[in-house]
Amino acid sequence: MVNPTPFFAPDYFATQDVTLPRLQKFSLDVAQRLALDNPGGAFKALLAGLTTFHTALFGSMAATDAGISQRRTGAQLLWGDLADLQHQLEEDEALIDYKSKKDPAIRLAFFPNGRTEYSKASLLTADLLFARAEKAALAHVKMRGPEFDPALYTRLYTAFKVGRDDTSAGDEQSTKARAEAQAHRSDLTGRLSDAVKLVAAQFLRDDARCAAYFRAGLLQAPAAAAARVAVVA
Repeated sequence: MVNPTPFFAPDYFATQDVTLPRLQKFSLDVAQRLALDNPGGAFKALLAGLTTFHTALFGSMAATDAGISQRRTGAQLLWGDLADLQHQLEEDEALIDYKSKKDPAIRLAFFPNGRTEYSKASLLTADLLFARAEKAALAHVKMRGPEFDPALYTRLYTAFKVGRDDTSAGDEQSTKARAEAQAHRSDLTGRLSDAVKLVAAQFLRDDARCAAYFRAGLLQAPAAAAARVAVVA
């Protein structure tokens, strides 16, 4: 006797083998085929559910990608701003040393732990270093002149904070969207399993018509799908 258990499984498609790109093509294809062959509107509710879950899942995936992109862009900006801070300090170090001959507090304000502290900056220490450099530059107005612009340090710090905040926001968005996508994927694959059962019940003993709604090859890797077609041929 044929084991009927698989037919009653709640979700045929909840497997890692069904990748998101394949699932996207397959679910869209199933919905299109149900819409084209929908006798008496029997699949109206099914179609509505598939469309809703498909849109929700791949909307969440798009939000995930957008968050990752925002994080990468923000990270590039903040690391670039940190490099710019180091460059600016290198440019101003000779002047800082010259002014410090009369006022040692100037160099101490910029480099209380030595110049190398900036070259070893990390994300954990960057905010402190930017704030310190800005405060030192603004405090020692005696250094102002054509070769020294304290406002540069303020602009660098502001740009760094924008990059840092974008990185954090991108992380939060992608994490939230990933969690939502897991739930939406479960909804979609469960509804696809419902579709298999509902179509089978609609066309009892008409295997060919049932199979026409579900092109299983779309769920397989290209090489596997090609091999399957070759065997059938």
